[in-house]
Amino acid sequence: MGFFKELFNRGYDLKALKVKLRQVERERRKFFLELRKLASRQQSVIEDIKAARKLGNTIEVDYLWEDLKDIKHELNFTRRAARVSNLEGITLKRYVHGIERLERARDKDGIQKMLTRIQSSGLDAKLQMAQVNEEEYMAELNSILEAAGLEDEYSEGGSDDPEKNRFMSEIDAINQAEVGGEFETALKKEQELKKILESDEQAR
Repeated sequence: MGFFKELFNRGYDLKALKVKLRQVERERRKFFLELRKLASRQQSVIEDIKAARKLGNTIEVDYLWEDLKDIKHELNFTRRAARVSNLEGITLKRYVHGIERLERARDKDGIQKMLTRIQSSGLDAKLQMAQVNEEEYMAELNSILEAAGLEDEYSEGGSDDPEKNRFMSEIDAINQAEVGGEFETALKKEQELKKILESDEQAR
């Protein structure tokens, strides 16, 4: 049984879903940190290969090359696991928020439609594929939410995190300035963004 079908096998328990969401978010952070460690190791081995190559140390080069291949396999495996965990987190967060919204509206019909669509959806199968198509996955997730009357919940590709939305908007502005050759503007916006991040951190 897939991740979501197992979670919603007997209806839903909002408290249990929130606990599961926290677990998934911890997993996402774990995979992210592991990817950073592997990327750092990969770069370190590449630098070592460059140095050994300059010295003509073929034995060291061969050893490091095998190490590099092992890291590549680990990276590929971890990237896929991280991608799946990320999609699980996004989906579960939207399900939790959707159910909360429907409960507040006392929309039992909407909740039932949502549960039925979750049980019959192909999201679990998509997560089990060797190559996860995120675009197709998100399209099906949106259709599940729309069937429950939650079509406006995440319109225009937005996030349920206002702070993230504001940050991404600033990033887009910086990228646009760089593409247009307005490097001074881009630099100024980057400095402003850093100030925003610093002020946000101090406010916590």
